[in-house]
Amino acid sequence: MSRLKQFAWLACGVAAVVLSQASVRAQEAAPAEAGQLMRPQAALTAQAEGVRLLGEKKYKEALTQFNLAIAADNTFPEAWLGKADAQMAQEDYQSAAGSYTQAIDRDPNLAAAFNGRGECMLELQMLDAASTDFNYALEKSPSDPKILSNIGHILVNYSRDAASATTAIRRLDDAIAGNPEDARAYRDRGYAHALLREFDKGEADLKKAAEIDPADHENFAVLANVYLFQDDYARAGDALSKAIAAYKPEKGTDPEIFVAGYTLRADACLKLAEKEKDAAKAEAYLKSVIADADTIISKFEGRFPEEGRAYFRKGRAQRMLKQYSDAVNSFTRAVSDIPPGQEAEYIADALMYRGICWYYMGEPDLARGDFEQASSTGSGYQDPRIFLWIGFTHHQQGNHRDAINSYGEALAKNPGYAIAHVNKGRAYMDLKEYERARECFNDAVRSEPDVGENYYNVGFAYLQEKKYQKAADFFRLALLKDNPQPKMFSKMAEACRELGKNDLAEEYQRKADEANGKQAASN
Repeated sequence: MSRLKQFAWLACGVAAVVLSQASVRAQEAAPAEAGQLMRPQAALTAQAEGVRLLGEKKYKEALTQFNLAIAADNTFPEAWLGKADAQMAQEDYQSAAGSYTQAIDRDPNLAAAFNGRGECMLELQMLDAASTDFNYALEKSPSDPKILSNIGHILVNYSRDAASATTAIRRLDDAIAGNPEDARAYRDRGYAHALLREFDKGEADLKKAAEIDPADHENFAVLANVYLFQDDYARAGDALSKAIAAYKPEKGTDPEIFVAGYTLRADACLKLAEKEKDAAKAEAYLKSVIADADTIISKFEGRFPEEGRAYFRKGRAQRMLKQYSDAVNSFTRAVSDIPPGQEAEYIADALMYRGICWYYMGEPDLARGDFEQASSTGSGYQDPRIFLWIGFTHHQQGNHRDAINSYGEALAKNPGYAIAHVNKGRAYMDLKEYERARECFNDAVRSEPDVGENYYNVGFAYLQEKKYQKAADFFRLALLKDNPQPKMFSKMAEACRELGKNDLAEEYQRKADEANGKQAASN
């Protein structure tokens, strides 16, 4: 056979093989194509109607149509996807997750099904499963802004560390680029910037979120948190007021009012009242706290922990208004509302503050009972304030040694606690143990070197020991600090007289009289 014929026969053979393989591929592909093109018309019609009803938020009717589509063709992934979307819209997250899984089983490349199942897992607080599904969805559709937004959301809200916040910002940048109207993405990115202490960027993003969706209270609530990060309680309070006004329950399990908003606003007003020098403004803040607490109490009567937390904050405001009897009642309600076997984060503080009220009502035994109970409750044993107040009750009753021991307990918890050093020194002064008193006052100076009162105390102890030059030195240091008090000028005058410096003594006495006059006028 000639080479030409051999080549011709070889060519024919190759062509036959190629045609045969093509035929096999066509046969393999035919069922899939036929499945798409040859779905029962009833399934296609019901699925299309379900999509329409879903768009109109008629979720029950949509679910009926998707079930009809599935009954007509159980292999229809889009029908399962639509069923899952309808179930999730009705907050049936467990069932929706199962339907999304059915859709994935029929089409493993269906990114929307992975994303939807991830959202269900997020609602069910199954965070690892949610994160896994979102990442699978991203593999199938790398530029989908909804998926990118979900990944950013889970990173920033559930990890809350710097590395996760940085990664979240990158994902959210891409999500916002794909959908500039995604208010939640702006909110999450703003929160991520706040976690990185980039407060200006965070504030800008959160204001943008509120601009896009002013009806979503969470935009204002997160903005308030950014202000709270910066101890800006006034702006935090304004943002929380907007969050409270915008709040509307979205789910059946949502409370009637924005409880966290009222609680945080009460906390912000307590901080503002503590710092406010104008008595009328401070009183207004405290009355606002009581009003917010009463709102929560009226909606959650008998419900733990909401009612107890509200009574705790109400008691704090009443104590600061010196309404001690009312405050005792509120703190008692806060403590008694805790069910047996349950814990409340406020219990030690509630007992301590109730004890403070008893103290100012002249009941040191009742006060000490509350302080001692607070010291053995929750984290109270670590709180130096409680032991300081136990010391106050002993001091008030003239039990100076017991007071000194209690102040020592406070200092064991916090060695730099200046007020405990001061009061320990005063107890020694009452015992006329002036050298020990000075040691305590010197410790206070080391803890708070900018406080004139601490130098004054050292000078006063030296004055009792008749060490007049040393007393004058420390009174001089006290007067060099901000806002010197009349007593500092007066004692400086006394020390100068004892040193024979009468002209200087008269000058300081004149300054003491002037300072007393100014103080009286101010009061």
